[in-house]
Amino acid sequence: MVARGLSYRDAGVDLDASEAMHRLASRLLAGRREAYTSSIELGGYELVLHVDGVGTKTLVLERTGRMRVAGWDCVVMNTNDVACDAARPLALVDYIAMPRADERVFREVLEGVREAAEATGAALLGGETAVLPGLAGGVDVVCTVLAVREKGWRGNRAKPGDVLLGLESSGLHANGYSLARRIVEERLGGYDTVVESVRLGEELSKPVANYTAFLLEAWRRGLITAAAHVTGGAFTKVKRILPHGSAAVMEMPELPAIFRILMEAGRVEPREAYRVWNMGIGLVVAAPGDRAEEALSLAERMGHRAHLLGRVEEAEGEEPAVVLETMYGRIVY
Repeated sequence: MVARGLSYRDAGVDLDASEAMHRLASRLLAGRREAYTSSIELGGYELVLHVDGVGTKTLVLERTGRMRVAGWDCVVMNTNDVACDAARPLALVDYIAMPRADERVFREVLEGVREAAEATGAALLGGETAVLPGLAGGVDVVCTVLAVREKGWRGNRAKPGDVLLGLESSGLHANGYSLARRIVEERLGGYDTVVESVRLGEELSKPVANYTAFLLEAWRRGLITAAAHVTGGAFTKVKRILPHGSAAVMEMPELPAIFRILMEAGRVEPREAYRVWNMGIGLVVAAPGDRAEEALSLAERMGHRAHLLGRVEEAEGEEPAVVLETMYGRIVY
């Protein structure tokens, strides 16, 4: 009997329901959300407050003994987001929820938080630890970051004619793990399995790539007009940086082995996969045509492999669209 194809909903995450909650939050915030973050004015500056967590990736990190990565990820997921909106991280606090007190795990997570804070230039001011037996089934790691940008920033918005660049991810980063875990545990034999020379536990424990310094420098030089961190919702998130009546048309590069392995083992449809995982591209930025090569060169000099993906084009219809040319054919969101 052929195994049925899996979706994110099968793994317990309904992206449509999540998007509905996000729309509700935006309405309640009275439209304050610009792209990835919202801000308030203070003097000549805009202050940004942003929160994100590691999610169910911590269940993998516990099994592989890499909880330090959870601390790193909870910081960098936030700083990448605020830097997409040209905000420089200033300070952060963390929140760690555990089913029982475990000093070793706690120390590893905090060491990761401290390491990431130093790498992104944010001061670690403190945090909260909660031991929640009966409520927490695993370790939950969340960070809140305070960031700042100069008042008068024009916003995170691409325009038709802009060139789209993609910076490679270091793996799955911290999204889509509910589906990835189900595939690995039920269909690939667990995290000690090696498939096509890929050690699954090691691959799924890689830390999130830190794009913060690149983004801040690219904004400072005027090399980019918009940036999309490819996290929850994957490439549908690129819509956030597009104006009405436009489409981001991108030719996706060769797929890293881990994503192909997960898709094949889970029989995951391509349209679902590019909505759940980053598929090897963790950051998409838009650059004016005459600055694209300079932006690409900056990314490479700062240690990121980058690709020319495509352009922002004018399109029919009011709502923006994302068009992906993949090895599986064209996918449109």
